[in-house]
Amino acid sequence: MKLIKTLSTLALLLLSQQLFTQSARAHGGEDHSHAPAPLAQATGEQPRRLSDGSLYIPKSAQQLWQLRTRLVKAATLPQQIELQGKVIVDPAFAGLVEAAQLGVLSAGPDGWPTLGQSVKAGQVLAYLQPVDTTLDRSNQQALLAELDAQIALAKDRVQRFSTLGALVPRNELTTAQIELKGLQARRSFAAKGTGAGIAVVAPVGGVVSTVFKQSGQVVDSRDALFQIIEPAQLLVEALAYPALPAHSGLNLTADSHASARFPAAAESQDSHAFSLSFRGKSLQLQQQAQPLWFSIDHSKPAATLDLTVGQPLLVEVATGKQINGMTVPRSALQKLDNGETAVWVHQAPERFIAQKVRVEPLSASEVVVVSGLHDGDRVVVQAASLLAQVR
Repeated sequence: MKLIKTLSTLALLLLSQQLFTQSARAHGGEDHSHAPAPLAQATGEQPRRLSDGSLYIPKSAQQLWQLRTRLVKAATLPQQIELQGKVIVDPAFAGLVEAAQLGVLSAGPDGWPTLGQSVKAGQVLAYLQPVDTTLDRSNQQALLAELDAQIALAKDRVQRFSTLGALVPRNELTTAQIELKGLQARRSFAAKGTGAGIAVVAPVGGVVSTVFKQSGQVVDSRDALFQIIEPAQLLVEALAYPALPAHSGLNLTADSHASARFPAAAESQDSHAFSLSFRGKSLQLQQQAQPLWFSIDHSKPAATLDLTVGQPLLVEVATGKQINGMTVPRSALQKLDNGETAVWVHQAPERFIAQKVRVEPLSASEVVVVSGLHDGDRVVVQAASLLAQVR
C-alpha cells in the first residue's frame, strides 16, 4: 500500500513538470533560442573608391551632388600667359603732400583730413606753423624795429618836402614818397613772416588715401603728410621675367588683349574679371623682372569697384601665338596630394577617374588642357571637389 502511494506521487510530479515545460515554450509565440540574428541588408549602394583608384558614384549620388560634365574637343586657341600683378596709382592723377619746412601742424578750415575724404585741387588741408628759434625771433624783431625807424624818417622827409612846396624839386618829393611805400611794404611782409602759418594745399583732386601725421605734430622738411589718389584712374602693374621661355619675346601693343582677376577667385566666373589696356613697359629690370603697366577698363563696375592700391592680381596677357588643346573651366581643376593638377573624367555611367593634365591660362574662367586628355573625353565641370573626398 505504501509502495502504491509513493509511485502515485512520483507520477504526479512528472506530469506537472511536463505541463510547465510546454507552457513556457508556447509563451507569446516567441523564439527564445540563442541562434545569431540575421545581418541587416543595405538599402542602397554608396560612393566608394575602387582598387584601381577610380570612383564608383551611383546615379543617385550624382544627382544629389549635381555633377555636371562637358565633352571636350581639341581646337587651336590663342596662347596666354599668367603674370603676377598689383594695383598701383597713376602718377598723373595722384599727389603726395609733404612739409615744406620744420613746423607744427594744425587743422585747416574744413578740419583735419580723414581717410576717404574727397578733396579738390588747391583745397587747404592743414596749416604748418613754422618753428622759430630764439635767435630767429630776435633777428625778426630787430628787423621790424629797423624798418619802423626807416619808415619814421621817410615820413618826416615826405612831410618836410610837402611843406616847402615849390622850393623842393618835384622829383625829390616823388622819390621820397616811393621810398616810404617801399619801406611800409617791407615792414608788412616781415610782420607776416612772424608766427604766420603756411597753408598746406592739395596738389590734385581725388580722395585722401593715407594720413601720415596728426594735428599738433612737429614735422620736419619733406615729411609726408597726406596721399591723394583718384580711384577712377588706377593702374595695374604686372611683372614679366624675360629669362623665362614663356615670357621671352613678349611683344605687347595697345591692341594686345589682357585681363585681370583676383588670386582668391581661382575658380571665379567672368564677372570677377576685368579687361586691361596696355600702357607701356619699363626698359630697366627690377630684381630680374620687367614692369608692365596696364589701364583698367571700368566697363564692369562690380569687378573694379573695390580695387585698392597694392591689391594683388593675376594678369593674363595674350602672346599672339596659337596652341592646340581643349578648354575646360577652372572649376574642373583639382590638386592631387603630390601637388599635380588633375581633372575627373567620366569613363562610365557610374565610374570616374582622376586624369593628370597640364594646362595653360585662357581666360578668367577657363584654361586650355595641352596634355592629359583625349578628344571626346567627358570631364566633370561642376562639383568636382566632392569627388576628391570619396574614400
